[in-house]
Amino acid sequence: MIDIQARNFTLTNAIKTHTEQKLEPMLHHFGDRILKVIVHLSDDNGPKGGVDKHCHIHVEMKKLPTVVIEDLEENLYAAIDLATHRAERAVRKTLEKAQTKARKVDKSVVLDG
Repeated sequence: MIDIQARNFTLTNAIKTHTEQKLEPMLHHFGDRILKVIVHLSDDNGPKGGVDKHCHIHVEMKKLPTVVIEDLEENLYAAIDLATHRAERAVRKTLEKAQTKARKVDKSVVLDG
């Protein structure tokens, strides 16, 4: 369900575990609506440093649009933390919008029927 990929650096167990732990609350709350989570981590400048640690998250959901979040930070752990937090919020909002839309449709069917 979670696919973590690294570019321009070696994916360590520590980074993989950290990413999985940060995604856990979202998967726990919304896992029945999520098909797949793909995380792309990269270090754009390599050893030169700078704000170049990139975390890109795709959350594929059942019958809903894919949620895509990106974050760029100086520290990879910070990029993961911020991106996973934003991804959870975006998934929650997407589900809330879908529920609101479904309620409106249900009410109009009852009123029209």
